[in-house]
Amino acid sequence: MAFVFPDIGNPSGTSKADLSPALVSFLFGAFALGGLLVMVGSVPRTHRFAVDERGLWWRAGRKSDLIAWDELRAVRGQEARPPVKDDPNSRAVRSALVLTPVDRRFVTRHSALLRRLPTADPEVELRLPDTTTVRQLAQEIARVRPDLLR
Repeated sequence: MAFVFPDIGNPSGTSKADLSPALVSFLFGAFALGGLLVMVGSVPRTHRFAVDERGLWWRAGRKSDLIAWDELRAVRGQEARPPVKDDPNSRAVRSALVLTPVDRRFVTRHSALLRRLPTADPEVELRLPDTTTVRQLAQEIARVRPDLLR
């Protein structure tokens, strides 16, 4: 600590309080540990998906959910696309697994996974981090339930 704060423990003519090197080291360590804990807490949790005969499983930390196949009419993969350059109304399309549920209560039942309010649109987007994940899930769904994939 002495190389960072060379005057620790040596009173100067202008200082009003004398801080011991142990106290400064403790405060610096507590500040560094607090910063580290904030950084670790802000790291996004990884989402894990699995497909089996029952449905699409999702897990993120302590939260998990199962979308059963009998809750869906269709599933399709949507790859990310940038907005069209010449069209000012064009928007970027994010990679997602687009689900067509059987009923409107689907979003309510799976609120831990799908964070949006029910709308009139019959399709629900399960946003995924990248196109590779969309492709992998679509391949797994095609293997288990090819009749749902559109």
